[in-house]
Amino acid sequence: MIKVAFVFGFRNENWLGGINYYRNLISAIKSLPDRKIDPVILIGTRGSEDLLRDFPQLEVVKTTLLDRRHPSWFFRKLLYRISGRDIVFEKFLIKNGVSVLSHHHPLGKRARVPVMGWIPDFQHKHLPELFSEIELKSRDKWYGEIASQCSRIIVSSDHARKDLEKYFQVEARRISVLKFVVDYPKDLDLLDRAALEEKFSFEGGYFHLPNQFWQHKNHEIVVDALKILKDKGQKVVVLATGNTVDYRKKDHFNWLCKKIEEAGVADGFRILGVVSYGDLVSLMVHSAAVINPSRFEGWSTTVEEAKTLDKPVILSRIEVHQEQAPKNALYFDPKNASELADCISKALLCDTRGKGGGFPLNDLAVSNNFAQRIAFANEFQEAVLAAAYPQEKVHSPML
Repeated sequence: MIKVAFVFGFRNENWLGGINYYRNLISAIKSLPDRKIDPVILIGTRGSEDLLRDFPQLEVVKTTLLDRRHPSWFFRKLLYRISGRDIVFEKFLIKNGVSVLSHHHPLGKRARVPVMGWIPDFQHKHLPELFSEIELKSRDKWYGEIASQCSRIIVSSDHARKDLEKYFQVEARRISVLKFVVDYPKDLDLLDRAALEEKFSFEGGYFHLPNQFWQHKNHEIVVDALKILKDKGQKVVVLATGNTVDYRKKDHFNWLCKKIEEAGVADGFRILGVVSYGDLVSLMVHSAAVINPSRFEGWSTTVEEAKTLDKPVILSRIEVHQEQAPKNALYFDPKNASELADCISKALLCDTRGKGGGFPLNDLAVSNNFAQRIAFANEFQEAVLAAAYPQEKVHSPML
């Protein structure tokens, strides 16, 4: 069996989408019948395994090579700078039986361990105004090295594939489009509607907006839509979950809170912040619809979560959201608050009980989700085999 490694560099829950991405991918791999690959997580000795609590059981290897500012980390980086190759880490991988390193920066030219690089999206090309000049150049350099040195490049959508071909001239044969699928832990503790209302102090119907509070997530258009609806005498509640820190613009959350107050919709736009995964899914299940107003996405985790739950969604009309193609979707121009307000009104008419959904997954949804996860895992396995055996045409069975 081929051992494929992932460096898990998360120190906290600042990027929940990234943590959930790895959890979903590894869970899908573990579900693959007759699989030919075995995932292993690599973390620093200071890393918290608590972030892996919802992951399936798998091998976890700790090393000081991944501890920033540790002497061995400095030694590794020094040799990399001198030789242009991550020799120390490469030897560590070989010693631990790793055949392919996935979702990682290249180890340098002529490295003995093939690397599959991951580029989540090209947001900096589409929304450069949200980035500093330093970060724009850094991302171009980083992505350029992935494009030129990795054995394969993983992207999450056809939209990103086209960007990769356009901006970095990567041949199609080296690109793997891996459209991830969500899997809910079987022992996930979900709250019923009454417990949810008591815990988060609300009553009645509501919409769920589960996005980090980053500039491109476009929360402000929801505030504007609520103001429009309020002026028409229509009271709507939106419960927003997610991390409130935007590293690119530290005052963004405070600015949004001020906007909510000035619009007079503080009773309608409720910020819950970071919640447990069980609570997040519970909020989705009982909502009238899930809203994602984002100006840009690589492949939206929230949309996939809603699709798995068979929830209605209200989405910004961007290419990736349309590519994800949820069957119960209403779309709006991400710059047009009136369109969003109309979508919210339509969704309310469909939610006649004011109680949102019911049970999280029915038998058909479970069956469809399993089939999608197997296809997702097979796509990834194909990519790993192609990276491990570049001279061979290896195909894993589609089950």
